[in-house]
This record gives sequence, C-alpha cells and structure tokens, in this order.
Amino acid sequence: MPLITVLILSLLGLVTANCQCGYQLTINNSSTPSIFTDLIETDFLHLTNISKDTDWRRQEFPVTAAAGRGPYGMNFTIQNVISNPILNATNWTGPGEFGGDPGLQLIVDSGIPENGYVQVAEMDSAREDMLWGTYRTAMKLSLVPGTCSAFFWEIDMEFLSSQFIPENNTYPVNLVLQSEQSVRAGYNAAATGNYVVANLPFDPTDGFHEYRIDFVPGNVLYYADGYLLAKMNTTAVPTSPGHMILTQWSNGNPLWSFGPPTSEATITVSYVKAYFNSSDTVRQKDWALRCTDSSAPGAICMIPDQLGPPDPSTNVSSGNSSASTYFFSNEKNMTVNQTIYHKNGITGINELNAYSSSLLTLMLLSSLVAILL
Repeated sequence: MPLITVLILSLLGLVTANCQCGYQLTINNSSTPSIFTDLIETDFLHLTNISKDTDWRRQEFPVTAAAGRGPYGMNFTIQNVISNPILNATNWTGPGEFGGDPGLQLIVDSGIPENGYVQVAEMDSAREDMLWGTYRTAMKLSLVPGTCSAFFWEIDMEFLSSQFIPENNTYPVNLVLQSEQSVRAGYNAAATGNYVVANLPFDPTDGFHEYRIDFVPGNVLYYADGYLLAKMNTTAVPTSPGHMILTQWSNGNPLWSFGPPTSEATITVSYVKAYFNSSDTVRQKDWALRCTDSSAPGAICMIPDQLGPPDPSTNVSSGNSSASTYFFSNEKNMTVNQTIYHKNGITGINELNAYSSSLLTLMLLSSLVAILL
C-alpha cells in the first residue's frame, strides 16, 4: 500500500467520530425528523465555579421601576448566581457543598429594598446564534410567593410563585411567545393568542423537573418531564437567532411577579441541554467539514427524551440518582467541534475527553495531501 494511502487512512481514522452530522429528534410525531448540528450541555450538579465557565455569563445590570413596569426597580447581580455543586463529586445524589439542593442557585432577596431596587438573578448563554432546536433545563422552583422564574429568550416558560396553590395542586406555567404582536400590544402576549397557561402535573417546588421547548419553523412545543403542555403553530414563531436565559426576578408588579418576597427565594438548576442549528456561518461551515457522510453508522445521534423527574434526591433501582441523565459530552467522540461544559476543567466529576480537534485534523490532512501530491 502506498505511503500516502496509509497516511490518509490513518488521519481519517482520527477524524471519525459519532454524531459528526448532528443530533436527531422527531418533533411531535412528524414523519420528518429534525437534525440539529450544535449542542451545549452543562451539568450544574458538578460545576464547581460558574464564574470560570465560558458557556454562561452571569448578568449584572439595573432595571428601573419605569422600565420594568413595576413599583420597584431590579438590580441583577452576579452575587445572586451561585454554584453549589454536589458534595460528593462522583455521585449524582446528595446535598450541595454548601447544604441544600445541589446545582446552580438563582436568588431573589427578600423585603422592601431601601434603595428601591430588588436584588435579583439572571444567567445568559454566551452564544447568541441559536435557532431551531430543542432546549431543556432541569430546575427546582421556589414556593416563596412574589417572584417570576423563567427559561426563555423570545419563547418563554414563566413561573409565577404567587400562582402556586399547593392546597388544590395548582401549579401554573405561563407559556409565551414574545412576538412583534405582543410588543405592539404593550408586551401583553395574552392579547395576541400566543399565550397559554398550563397546569403542571406535579409540584415544581418539591424536586427537580425538566422543562423543555422544541422550536422549529412555524411550531413551538412546550414540555414538562416529557409531557406535552402546549403547542403553538403560528406565524408569530420567531425566525431570528437568540440566546438562552435563566432568571428569577421580582419588581412588585401586581399583574405579574407580585412581591418582593418576604423571605429569600431560591431556584436551583441542575442542568441545561440545548441541541440546535446555528445561524453563524462559521459554525455552519464547521458542520459541513465534519459531516462528510450523514448515512454513515453513528453519524447522526438520537436525542433521548427525559420522561420523569431528574431529581438528585431520588434514587432508582440501580442505586444511582434519577438525576444521572444522559449527556453526549460524557461520552468519547460524540461532541466533535462542540461547546461542552467540562472543556474548561472546572467540574468535580471524573472527566472524559469528549471533544476533539477534528477540524484541525482535517486541515492537516488537506495540507499533507497537497504536499505529497
């Protein structure tokens, strides 16, 4: 066998990896599955320090009472976004390092603020090129009345703790499309038909549950622990890219958040998983380089559904916690050229080399072929 052939085959062996053409999901029993090219996965149960993570940005900015349409302003502060990793880094169950629920905490301070600004919390994804995809987070919400917790950008899942009524198992979630129509209606999505209030089939304050948004052209589907809450099929579905936001806030607005809360309110996030198509032309070119044969075995990976509460306080028959959900980034060669939470070496969990320099290998291959030929 000629030397060039041996070298080329050796380099191609380095490039080969699973999922190089993307991650597949069948949306609402569609006959045509959706393929998403990019992913972000963050396991906050084992993330030791959010301040060092490059995939997420804690937010720090003020919002005046007038701008927020409430009697109080809000001060979004990084001090209210706190990592509380699981105490035993090799486990998926147990308390956080600082006690209480493990994960990432977003806190709203209590009481009437002396300076007129409630101390609140928000964290945004660093990437802003997210388009069609499936976006998922596992959270434990707060029962303290007077806050709004949300997972969104223009497609919102908003939880108003003042609406929770444990006595009759009432736990609403407000599902909102922040469309141009809602802006023209004074940010009142209820006046546009792009607003649904669904009652959750569980108490969101008694443990962690997965909240999910599937977003494809013309359709948005909302889920909780795999249960379909609502579907919106409308021209109001956004067509522009955005970024993920996790937040908890309060400004005393009697039509929405109420509050401020009389005691400190904390929500805790155990993970975020996003599988999506990028609007960035560089990312699109990266995908085209690594996806040389979409029909090859393993080239496209199925995204598993979460069909129950992923709760670190709940053990299953195997002895592991139900919080031990599937991460492609915990496997070898399944996140080629992707953004993954433990690439920065800031988690306590035993890490695998779940990403590779496949594009660099391809460039080296091209250069070698050019030289040898």
